[in-house]
Amino acid sequence: MLRKTIAILLLLCFTTAAFSSCAVSFQDPLALQEDTESVPVSVVLPSAGRMPVASLTVSGEESSGEISADVSDDVSTEVIDPRFPIRDIEQEELGSLDLYGDIDLNDPEVASAVQQIRDLLAGYDKEISFCAYSLDGTRAIAYNCEETYFSACTIKAGYMLYCCLAIEQGIVSGDDIMIYEKKYEHGGSGVIKNAEYGTPYTIKELIRLSLRYSDNIAYKMLVHYFGKDGYNQMVKELGVSRLKLSSSTSISSVWNYNATAKDLCIIWRELYFYFASETEMAKLFKKATTNTPYNYATKLIDEKYSHKSGDKFAPNPVYNDAAIVWKKDNPYVVATLNGSEGEEQDEYVVGTIVKLINDYIMN
Repeated sequence: MLRKTIAILLLLCFTTAAFSSCAVSFQDPLALQEDTESVPVSVVLPSAGRMPVASLTVSGEESSGEISADVSDDVSTEVIDPRFPIRDIEQEELGSLDLYGDIDLNDPEVASAVQQIRDLLAGYDKEISFCAYSLDGTRAIAYNCEETYFSACTIKAGYMLYCCLAIEQGIVSGDDIMIYEKKYEHGGSGVIKNAEYGTPYTIKELIRLSLRYSDNIAYKMLVHYFGKDGYNQMVKELGVSRLKLSSSTSISSVWNYNATAKDLCIIWRELYFYFASETEMAKLFKKATTNTPYNYATKLIDEKYSHKSGDKFAPNPVYNDAAIVWKKDNPYVVATLNGSEGEEQDEYVVGTIVKLINDYIMN
């Protein structure tokens, strides 16, 4: 016991010294497995130490992931922090549809697109929320972006970011094995539910399944392995108002069904920084989420995208999505949360709104 205590203290001291700034707490999975008190260590956020987003530009094709931190002398547009609304910049309030930054309503095409968005919203009888944020920090458009809605599986993207950071920073190994047991059973989406008890999965594979197939069991196993405290601290550090997991120790208590569109935009902006690192786990994450099905938000646009959707069927169906749209000259993040009038109607309304944003607002 003494040796174990000393080892844990040494790990804590080393980690604190290595990541003393821009760090968030992480709950030691080994301590969780042994049912002992968890040990706080640290992961560093991808955005740590970066310059303001307005001085970041994507170089070349989106697939390169390169980010240049050079400051251009002619950059004059005020930066919009993704934790908007920001009230100290010019804002046009059109009902509850808010425009931020460099969006020219004197341009007839832009003005027409905004009016079409308003008309679509006025004719939609269910709850709906969205926001889109340009990754150069110059513009944003939002509707009910701070209202809380049912998140469904969109929460998984943020938690998988947390898991990947822990692996990248040497806190755990992605090759560690977890065994599928009865206690992890969960209905809904995924492929592990078809496997036999006793089937082994690496942590990397569980992350991939959780992202690619929205596997609920994979997600549940990962939350049991990594814990909740560090993830909750991470989203707090990012300024996310929702998406925190319950502090309950119950193995079934791994969900948070509340989110705002703004929260999801903040998470995907952080993932944009993470993808730029082009590490093994960043590449796995991007591949597992890029150009995959159930892209409710991006279905009508001809752009590459990386996303995590979430849906719920009867009795109160929802179709949600959050994504990076890899538009060559202006990549942006977009998130949509909405009640359902039926899948085809949802895809038309939400898809058309995002297409108008893509073609005229994020151009």
